[in-house]
Amino acid sequence: MTDPFLDSLATALGGQAATALGAAGTMALAKVRDLLRRRSQQDPETQAALEAAESDDAGPAQVTALAERLDAVCSEDEEFAELLRREGAAVHNEITASDNVVNINNGQVKNLVQTREINGGITFN
Repeated sequence: MTDPFLDSLATALGGQAATALGAAGTMALAKVRDLLRRRSQQDPETQAALEAAESDDAGPAQVTALAERLDAVCSEDEEFAELLRREGAAVHNEITASDNVVNINNGQVKNLVQTREINGGITFN
């Protein structure tokens, strides 16, 4: 089973979710695609998986194969994995958002509420 983050990137790269992306997600997807193409120049397996997922007749099998290849590459190359996660964060957030809500927290907080809407009060004790 592949990482859900890599699944969402593969889905977007395969064109199966690209239309659902907003401006930030679209820009991030272009950066991820460029990153993978640069990597593909030295890695024929990644290039083949990317090309298969991007082809007009690609389906779930090709997207899954790309996600599995990304998983393998990230396991082998920690620096690449970190870069891919940084560049692809907006894509993943938009694809996995439910009801167009994306809650992100980077840092330490004492009390945090992340929600789309609140009906009633909130009390922190």
